[in-house]
Amino acid sequence: MGHSRESTALALYRELRRRKVFQTCFLYLFAVWGSLQIVDVLFPLLDLDGDRISRIIVVVTMAGFPLTLALAWFFQITPNGIVRSTPFVERRVLSNVPPLNDRRHTGGQLRYFRKSEVAPDFEWTLAAETGPLAGLSFGVDRSLVLGRSLQCDIAVVSPHVSRQHARLDLDAGQLMLEDLGSANGTVVNGRPMTGRCALQNQDEIRFHDIIFRVSRNSAWVPPGTGLDDTTTIESTGSRDNTGGAH
Repeated sequence: MGHSRESTALALYRELRRRKVFQTCFLYLFAVWGSLQIVDVLFPLLDLDGDRISRIIVVVTMAGFPLTLALAWFFQITPNGIVRSTPFVERRVLSNVPPLNDRRHTGGQLRYFRKSEVAPDFEWTLAAETGPLAGLSFGVDRSLVLGRSLQCDIAVVSPHVSRQHARLDLDAGQLMLEDLGSANGTVVNGRPMTGRCALQNQDEIRFHDIIFRVSRNSAWVPPGTGLDDTTTIESTGSRDNTGGAH
């Protein structure tokens, strides 16, 4: 329970940094401080009540800080003006693998897979349990590179993840994991791994404090296996046997 709260707090802190909330609040407070300095220096020269104006500025600052905090979450000040901050899932590039439960593919509603649930169209599924991708699942049907870079197949934006951290490969239906020389290493089921290793159903993959879990669909059938033809032949043979009995 404590680890879950710590991961949630850390994820919130990273999101606040990504949206530049701290930077915006610092600029806000700096502007207020500058205004107070101007009042203290200029107003006495104009025979104005500087103390009263300073108190008004402080009250307005305290009342406006929550609004500034909210606006900083949704908007950012850039060289091109004020722009809306985008969620991480909207920052994918064309080479990224879309989540199986992406809201853009489920009518606008984010669908979470239960721990025991697997995607029917994939033999292997990778689910993020913590970190910036928490709650999202990805189907694995080819080689996938995971890392901090947005150019990776699955981008995990975290300072503890290397630009190209690890790679998932399929070898005759077996899911393989390879660490790509990451700075913080890759841990599988609590043990640091080296080189390349085979993964099993419900194995845990950890990049520092970010956890993924792989699931294997035991009922998955590769396309083009000809099972429909086999069923047809068995059915035909059954009819022939019945006809022979007549």
